[in-house]
Amino acid sequence: MAGDQFTQIANALFRDSRISFKAKGLFGYISTHWDDWQITIANLARHGREQVDAVTTGLEELEHNGFLLREREGNTDGTLGQALHLITDLPAPQQPQLRGRVGLSRIGSASVG
Repeated sequence: MAGDQFTQIANALFRDSRISFKAKGLFGYISTHWDDWQITIANLARHGREQVDAVTTGLEELEHNGFLLREREGNTDGTLGQALHLITDLPAPQQPQLRGRVGLSRIGSASVG
């Protein structure tokens, strides 16, 4: 999605009435960065006017509706590793809902088919 000067996002995300303007704004901001851009929820809050709790609920809203996908990497010793968050403006029709609260480790964009 991200480019040097412009970002392209499918209109469906912005026209989706289930998504708040807060969540749409977060998605738009995140999508302007290149894949593997590393950020935390606290850093997102510092770049906007919303507090950490508002950023967290906006990201949870995107995840609940399939626009943010969360994967958890496993370490070689069997413990959980860092969380990887991917945004997509074309969510799968029946995206499985992942539960739990973790900080953002990495954000990238993905096309889900």
